[in-house]
Amino acid sequence: MIALPEAAPRVLAVGWATVELDRAAEELAHLLAPGAGFGAAASSVLLGARCRSAPAADAGLWIALLEPDTEGRLAASLARSGEGWVATWVLAEPTGTDSAALSAARPGPFGPERLRLGGGLAGPHRLVVEVVPSPP
Repeated sequence: MIALPEAAPRVLAVGWATVELDRAAEELAHLLAPGAGFGAAASSVLLGARCRSAPAADAGLWIALLEPDTEGRLAASLARSGEGWVATWVLAEPTGTDSAALSAARPGPFGPERLRLGGGLAGPHRLVVEVVPSPP
């Protein structure tokens, strides 16, 4: 049975790479909050992924299902490692305290996101979200 990865402070969501959203939604349904289901979410331009999201049973954490829609980072992750946890969305550090190099902001499933640069093309991918979004 699939388990959630351990979430560190400021983690908003974790992302599961898949080649089939419907199957992944069924396989990860046991991780969701009672009565929740995966719904459509904005694509992640930085990962090259179409997305679905849902609240996890772990309060405050979201799960994103990610399926490639370009030959980008997510496709590289799947080619290298297969299906699994490949992305983490974290809340931005207070102004001026995050020294990591970040990409330009692009649309994502949890609002505008920036990729922490310096990691490999195949991940794991760490994305920074500037504000706490309303549920997708």
